Amino acid sequence: GNMPLGTRLMLGINVGVFVVGGCVPPSWSLSYREAWKHLCISPRVIYHRPIQVYRIATSAFTHGGLIHIGFNMLNFVQTGPALERGMGTLRFVHMVVLLILVLGVLYLSLAAAALFFSEPRFFNECAVGFSGVLFALLSIEAYSAPPGTVMNVFGNQIPAKWYPWAQLLLCQLLIPNASILGHLVGILGGFLYQQGSLRMVMLSPSMARTLEDT
Repeated sequence: GNMPLGTRLMLGINVGVFVVGGCVPPSWSLSYREAWKHLCISPRVIYHRPIQVYRIATSAFTHGGLIHIGFNMLNFVQTGPALERGMGTLRFVHMVVLLILVLGVLYLSLAAAALFFSEPRFFNECAVGFSGVLFALLSIEAYSAPPGTVMNVFGNQIPAKWYPWAQLLLCQLLIPNASILGHLVGILGGFLYQQGSLRMVMLSPSMARTLEDT
């Protein structure tokens, strides 16, 4: 069927940012070569310059190359539509925006905790990409599946609740320089969302219907 509006919107923003980065002069901060340095989520930069907290949002829509965005968007259009059709466009878009913010807070918090325990790697990291949101959506899909549901990982059937963790391990094996913390907070954020821990800031079905009817 046709791709739902919310999925198209998020896909369009991601692709649009990437295309603009390829069209502007290379010296510009929005250019393909420079954007990741100015828009990535970097705990060190944000803690020293809190005004750059906007990086929580900009990092999600910035990608490091054609393969990076291609892989992420291919996965997004496979996962997003089913979730959107199940919950409605308004709730889906609200969920994605909320997840971006929650994942950013989790990322900064865990990076600071790691630094406290003498592991500076995550604090100094400069991460970009939509994959944190993708892992959150995978997590929501897996943890909302009925008991006994199995999912397929390269021909192997595994319980749904282990699916995001299998994908995390697989991703790190295939792409060793991927941000494991970014993917980990995606799984945690999706779990929190699905368990209702973010209920106070979630858009309820009744509220969504009211807004859609106005």
